[in-house]
Amino acid sequence: MAGADAPEQKVQIGRRAFMGGALAASAAAIAYVGARSPLGLWPSLSELVADYRTAPGEQRRIVLAGGPSIELNTRTSIALKASSDGGAERIELLDGEAAIVTRPELRRAVEVIAGDGRVTATDAAFNMRYERDTVCTTCIVGAVEVAVGKRSVNLRPGTQVMYSGGGLGAATTVDVGVVTAWKDGILVFRSTPLADAVAEINRYRSGRIIVTNAALGRRLFNARFPIANVDGVVAQIQQVFGASVTALPGGIVLLG
Repeated sequence: MAGADAPEQKVQIGRRAFMGGALAASAAAIAYVGARSPLGLWPSLSELVADYRTAPGEQRRIVLAGGPSIELNTRTSIALKASSDGGAERIELLDGEAAIVTRPELRRAVEVIAGDGRVTATDAAFNMRYERDTVCTTCIVGAVEVAVGKRSVNLRPGTQVMYSGGGLGAATTVDVGVVTAWKDGILVFRSTPLADAVAEINRYRSGRIIVTNAALGRRLFNARFPIANVDGVVAQIQQVFGASVTALPGGIVLLG
């Protein structure tokens, strides 16, 4: 009898192993899709369920009924949330960058959630950027409150604050024209390490530019050029720094 039962027992164990493997594979697939691509080559799960989303190089303006106007920069995703108990228009910035202008005549606050914090304004124009788990908010006009947990910072025009998992930083003064240059279709770099400049350029194009030389990545880059001609920056970098350029399929470019 034991010999007759053995094959069936093996089959049952095989089925359990198969089902366990399938469940593990499904979980891994969900985690894979939900995670952000290390090269930004595919959208995260949160981006896919956004109410509004822009592709690489795309910019878009939307006006919410009874609420603010929002300009979405490249690779940006937002979701619309139910209004708060106080009647505030609630938006979640899932990823990317957005310029938001409230409508003070409505006397209705706008609350933007991003990461672990929130930004609230009633009569203001402000810019928010959420990238690599860091949120940067710049006040353009009016007054903006940025809160993380029990801490908050009030911003006035020309000031900026950042927060991340490490908490809320202090307000600093910035050049608003540089922060919002993207709205005019321009990218501006002022003594920016080339590696950081390339990371910014990559937001506006498909594929990826990769700096393979660490010393080159530390060189300071000064430039002002139209976003519509973003691919032309590779030739500019090659000319200014004498960098080698290797073009690969899929829009991958190696700078060394």
